[in-house]
Amino acid sequence: MKFRQHQEQAQAQTFKLFAWFAVLLAGLVLAINGLLALAYKLLMPLSHGYPALFFETNSAVVLLFVLGGCVIETQRLREGGGQRVAHWMHGRLVKDPDDALEKRLLNVVDEMAMASGQTVPHVYVLTREDAINAFVAGWSPEDYTLCVTRGALDRLTRAELQGLVAHEFGHLKEEDLPLAMRLLALVWGLSLVHGYGQTLMSPDDNGHVNPVRWLIGIVFSVVGWMGWGAGRLLQAAVARQREFLADANAIQFTRTRDGLGNVLRKIWFDQKMMAGQMRHPQADMVASLLLHQSKLSRCMATHPRLPERIRRICGAVLGPMPAPLLRLEKAEPRRHPTVAPEGVMLAAATTSPSQAPPLPAPPDDTDCIGRLRRLAGPREKRMAVLALMMSAGNRDEHKLWLRLAEGLTHAQQILDDVQGLSAGRLVPEFERLCKSIAGDPISDRRALVEAARDLLKADGRVSPRDRLWWLALRHHMSDKKNNRPFMRPVTGQGRELADLQEDELAHVIALTAYLARFVPEVEVQGLLAATSRAWYARVMARCAPSRDFKPDGLIPDADALMHALAGVQELSWMIRPVLLRAWVEEALNHSPGGLMSHDTANALRLMASLIDSPMPPALASHYPRD
Repeated sequence: MKFRQHQEQAQAQTFKLFAWFAVLLAGLVLAINGLLALAYKLLMPLSHGYPALFFETNSAVVLLFVLGGCVIETQRLREGGGQRVAHWMHGRLVKDPDDALEKRLLNVVDEMAMASGQTVPHVYVLTREDAINAFVAGWSPEDYTLCVTRGALDRLTRAELQGLVAHEFGHLKEEDLPLAMRLLALVWGLSLVHGYGQTLMSPDDNGHVNPVRWLIGIVFSVVGWMGWGAGRLLQAAVARQREFLADANAIQFTRTRDGLGNVLRKIWFDQKMMAGQMRHPQADMVASLLLHQSKLSRCMATHPRLPERIRRICGAVLGPMPAPLLRLEKAEPRRHPTVAPEGVMLAAATTSPSQAPPLPAPPDDTDCIGRLRRLAGPREKRMAVLALMMSAGNRDEHKLWLRLAEGLTHAQQILDDVQGLSAGRLVPEFERLCKSIAGDPISDRRALVEAARDLLKADGRVSPRDRLWWLALRHHMSDKKNNRPFMRPVTGQGRELADLQEDELAHVIALTAYLARFVPEVEVQGLLAATSRAWYARVMARCAPSRDFKPDGLIPDADALMHALAGVQELSWMIRPVLLRAWVEEALNHSPGGLMSHDTANALRLMASLIDSPMPPALASHYPRD
């Protein structure tokens, strides 16, 4: 009896789906014919009537696109099943993960499968999505696929993750997926033209947008807008009420209201902060499958309103709840090969191993690095860059950073992750983030450079270290690197530092004097350390052996520093690495115990990027190899 009731219910739902589709398709054909007729009269006001087969041709083209798209997508979904939808949404299959959060997800899926009596689906993580969301797709238990966003893994507690997964298993129990997959195919057909335009307009993995593709895409998007609207109406008409039953099943499986209730409250908070939407350009296509999607107006919404769902689950409309990132320790920490020179560097071959002090063990910052490298939003990356540039313990900079990060739901986690990095990771992560941001619009890059300037002078002063970091950021954000010729000039071959011209030497003198303020030791109350003076003298001895240089009176101000840096950047591409090697070698020779400090190594690595020179092996060995 129960099987027959399920069968009759499924048939009724399928009939309702196709009936709505037929009505919307007829309305779409009529609307497009009306718009084309109006456009024809506006363009040809003196014509009488319409060309032969005008309306028939328009109707045939619309039906060809919509019905053809529906048939093709249905066939693709039949062949690929739920995993095709997961791959289309840029999902990654989770199997034997090292990540603690992904292990927790697999455990929760197994628990909910046992509680609901359903088979264990394929599990995918949508690594590019930082919103809290999930969906299931597939035709049969063999290809059922559960997709969970990375934002849900990072920001939900275990009980909340159980509630989210249990909701999706509720759809499996109620056998909602066959209808949902048919609905997806029909929506795809209605939205085919608009969806193709959105794909052309979307940025690539590096955040770049092709102008020609964008212009073509906007034409397709405008033309297909009515089909997109029809697809949304079809989803709203069919899918909306299934969520209440899935919510009830989730409470039954988990035996608690708080799990799913808190998930919905966190989604509500994200939406109020304008941060809860899926990033995929065609996420609206699968809107009916998602846990919640509220970007659309109420009449086109695919899900009941969040306050109503929360009221039914919790018994009252509880307010939005913030969703900070979680800190989760791994059950079995990953073991990496030991990198002996992490954080310190042996001075030279003349220093014997017995004379060198023991190497400190680097902190385990694997989790911090993993979360920073999963940052996808432009604002998240910019705030991480600013956090990397801050001075440790500077309260004024910390306060301004928090003010700049207002509205970012997991700002504190980003700051904690940056502060949890080992000193040898700071500059490599800074360079990686800058490289990923370098393709952003020039206005965004300029705003980042200005924000960094304000941040570094928040305490009323700009230290030599601060200015170096700011210059490195400005260099990474500039367009100069993209305009360099492929072939480098070959002038200066065979030259050494002692062969520098007088004007070239003046630039090196000024820039080296500036570095002496914090290499290899930081100045105290404007007075250079004795080791820094010795370092400066030895570097200058390589440049002009017959002359005796002292840094007094040669330290440049801000304008002179920019002039000196520009002059060194114009040196031959073969001379600049020689100069950098001299800085590094003399820093090693004048560092206590022959070991270069983190601050010194980071300063010299920043200088390497500023003068576009590869790092010498002695400097590169200071940093771990990823």
